[in-house]
Amino acid sequence: MKKIIKTLFYLFCISTLSFAEEDIENTRDRGIDKMNFYIPVSKQNKYSNFTELDLRKDKNIYKWTMADGYQTLGNNWDIQYKIEREYHVEKKTKAKSHIWDNEIYFLKYHNPINFGGKTFQHKTVLGIKHYEGEYSGNRDNQYYKLYAGQKFSRFFNLGKGGTYIEFETDINKVFGRKKDGYSLLASLKGTSNIGYGVQFSNVLEYEYLNYNQYSNAHKTKWETVLRWTYEINENIAFSPEVTFKVEKYNNSKENYLIESSAGPYVLFTKNINDDFRIYGKVGVPVFRKDESKAEGYRYSKSQTSTYGKIGFEYIF
Repeated sequence: MKKIIKTLFYLFCISTLSFAEEDIENTRDRGIDKMNFYIPVSKQNKYSNFTELDLRKDKNIYKWTMADGYQTLGNNWDIQYKIEREYHVEKKTKAKSHIWDNEIYFLKYHNPINFGGKTFQHKTVLGIKHYEGEYSGNRDNQYYKLYAGQKFSRFFNLGKGGTYIEFETDINKVFGRKKDGYSLLASLKGTSNIGYGVQFSNVLEYEYLNYNQYSNAHKTKWETVLRWTYEINENIAFSPEVTFKVEKYNNSKENYLIESSAGPYVLFTKNINDDFRIYGKVGVPVFRKDESKAEGYRYSKSQTSTYGKIGFEYIF
């Protein structure tokens, strides 16, 4: 772990020298997600902490995000982070899973670039990801990823409320429990405010995998969310939501994974003061369909579940 931290520090120093340029004096476009809507804020730093419960027929999932936020480092740099702890408890066998899913990265803002007559925001990203999954004492699926990449983003006048598009490419050096290696990632993310409270979000990803159990494997992912949000008052909103995710593997023992859900949600937010608020989300019932296939394994389950989320957010 010390070796990884030192490597990350050296990469940060090299990146600072490599991308040295005049300070960018513009203020970050900061905002918070408040009952599914983006609300611009002037404060440049954020910290959030929340707990989620997903109570299903076959298992219960408990998730605690200990830290989720960002911190401004001068005019050009941010540090952003997300620290998650997740527990799965099977109802039939009482088997338990424990998962760590953490990410910390530096983000450097560059001057905007022009492409095809359009102006795009340009950022360099440099970070570390840590994943540790344990099932009944088995810890085979663990890794640290040191990565460097580029992000390009732009806001388009598509839809009544506009559309945000972001493209990212990353190179990852992976320290795996079974085998060290590397991966290459390209992703395209988009969120569109169609109008009248309707929002449509999509994520497309391609990743080349060569670490742990993967050897020259390819993974493609599509994730989409369609929701409609109706504000009952400034503190409560009603929001039906449909989600769908599919992951497909080639040249791997894993074949595919499909997750889908649909259900009504009630959203809650309450400002304690201008900088601190509490928020929550409840979904009953949420209809789920999960299916996955791998070498010697196949799973398919349709069920209803109850979802809950409670947390707080501090901007400063």
